[in-house]
Amino acid sequence: MPSSGARAFRRAYPTRSESLRALVDVVAKVVEHNAGLLIIGESGSGKDHLAELVHACGPRRGASFVRIDCASIPPELFESELFGYEKGAFTDARTRKIGKLDLAQKGTLYLDGVAGLANTLQAKLLRVIQEKQFSRLGGNYMLDLDARIISSASESPELLVNRGQLRSDLYYRLNVVSVELPPLRERKDDIPMLAEEFLGERGTALGRKFEGFDPEAMDLMLAYSWPGNVRELRNVVDRAALLEEGTTVSPNSLPHERFLQPSDFLQSANERAWSLEELEKQYIREVLRRTGSNYSASATILGINRKTLLEKRRKYDLG
Repeated sequence: MPSSGARAFRRAYPTRSESLRALVDVVAKVVEHNAGLLIIGESGSGKDHLAELVHACGPRRGASFVRIDCASIPPELFESELFGYEKGAFTDARTRKIGKLDLAQKGTLYLDGVAGLANTLQAKLLRVIQEKQFSRLGGNYMLDLDARIISSASESPELLVNRGQLRSDLYYRLNVVSVELPPLRERKDDIPMLAEEFLGERGTALGRKFEGFDPEAMDLMLAYSWPGNVRELRNVVDRAALLEEGTTVSPNSLPHERFLQPSDFLQSANERAWSLEELEKQYIREVLRRTGSNYSASATILGINRKTLLEKRRKYDLG
C-alpha cells in the first residue's frame, strides 16, 4: 500500500502525460525515504518545484528546505555561504554566521545547478556528503550534517562529467536516485491543465475570475514548442491575464509574434503594418527560437555572419 507521502506527492504532482508518469512513479517510491535525489531537466522545466514537493511530502517536511543556486554564488563567497563562519575567521567576520548546511539540519539541502561549482568547491562538497560532517570557517570543531540532499543539473550528468564540469565521484554520490524531467514540448498533454492552473492563480492575485482559454488560443499554445518550458508557459499566461479584458483568454492576449506560424508571418506583418526594422527584429527572433538560440545556425539561415547577428541581437534587445 502506498505511503501517505507517496499519495500526497501524486496528488500534488498530477499529470496527463505518459512521458511524465514514469517519473512520478519513481519519485513516489522514494519520497518518504532520505535517499539522495538528482533531478535532470532543461532550464524552466520545473526542477525547483519538484524538489520542493519531494521535501514537502517527505519525512523532513517539518524542517527547512534550503536552496543553493550553485551557479550564481561567486566562488570566493561559496564556502562562507555553505559552511558559515565563526567570529574572527577573517577581517570582516565580526559575528558568527550560520551557513546553509546549518540551516538545512533535519531538513533538505537543494543544490541547484551543482555543475556550476568550481572543481575545488565540488571536492569540498563531496567531502561533506561523504563524511556527513562539516565545520564553520574559523571553527575548531566538527558539526554533524543531518539533511537530505537533492541536486539538479540542466544537462546529462554523463556529458558534464566527460566535459570536466562535474566531478565523477561527486556525481556518483549525488546519483542515488535520478529522474529526468521531460521538456514541455514532450508533454503537451499537460499544457491545458498547467495553463488553467496558472490562469487561476493569476486571476486570484488580480482579484478576477477567468473562465478559461478560447479554443483558438489553446490551439496556439499547443502548437508552440515552448523552449522556455513551464516557466515560459507561466509567463505567457500571466501576461495574457493582465491584458485580457474579458473572462476568456483570447488569441489577442497572447504574444502573437511568439506563436507565429511561418505561413502567417508576412500576413501578420502586413496586418500590423510592421516597419522593415520591426520585420527584421521579429524574423531574427523567430529564427533564433527555431534553432534553439544556435547563433551559428541562425546566422547561416539569415545569410549574415555570426558577429553581425550578435550585433543585431544587442540592437533589438533579443536576450
